[in-house]
Amino acid sequence: MKLSRRGAAVAAALALLSPAARAGEAAAAGSSRPARAEIVVYAAASLRDVLMRLAPACEEALEVSLVFNFGASSDLARQIDAGNKADVFFSADEEWMDRVARAGLVDAGSRRSFLSNRLVVVGAADSALGVRSPSDLAAPGVRRISLADPEAVPAGRYAKAWLERAGIWKAVRDRVVPALDVRAALAVVESGAAEAGIVYRTDAAISGHVRVLYEVPAGEGPPISYAVAALGGRPQVAASRRLVAWLAGAEAATSFERFGFIVQDRPDTRTGS
Repeated sequence: MKLSRRGAAVAAALALLSPAARAGEAAAAGSSRPARAEIVVYAAASLRDVLMRLAPACEEALEVSLVFNFGASSDLARQIDAGNKADVFFSADEEWMDRVARAGLVDAGSRRSFLSNRLVVVGAADSALGVRSPSDLAAPGVRRISLADPEAVPAGRYAKAWLERAGIWKAVRDRVVPALDVRAALAVVESGAAEAGIVYRTDAAISGHVRVLYEVPAGEGPPISYAVAALGGRPQVAASRRLVAWLAGAEAATSFERFGFIVQDRPDTRTGS
């Protein structure tokens, strides 16, 4: 019996020294590493393509996993207020971010506003419609104008503000077809259900079914400002702050510009600051 116990002890020691045992230990150690932090990002529909392009590099750099919920900033803000399930909010305007902040849900120190856009008037790719000024949208040939909901969604509110500034909102408001968000407004024009639409330049750029009829000059349209912030009271607020900082950094700036966004106060690509 004593020899049997000694033999078992020796066998166990040899097993611990074997390559197979060492590999098993390494695998066990690897499986015990903590999972990556999951960051839930609620982002404006106009940001879908660029954020999906940026996601792999961001996840690798920050060692996080990103989960996206895209939609109208107005709807996303209401969802955040009702359920507080997001870690980061990327709004297409300042007002909806302000509303979330007034509810006490924004991590104020993380808030950044570094991104802008331009409004464009679009028509079907084969449209013969000519638009040289806002007043052309009041012409008889323009029966329907597709906008994101002008009473709530940032893209629609920006468009309405432009038309009001141009003095033609009252002339065209009965022709407006309100859509759920800016991508839905684009889809209405793509389908031929409206002769014209007003969307962001970045949305028009990703569609092969529309053409830009008119780009609203910076001085004509309202200031367009996106706001992004981590949300407070969430389990991953530290990782969310790092995500916001990364999105405002040099690596992300290149992709935002490639997709047609305007990066304000562009960070130095040499320093990343």
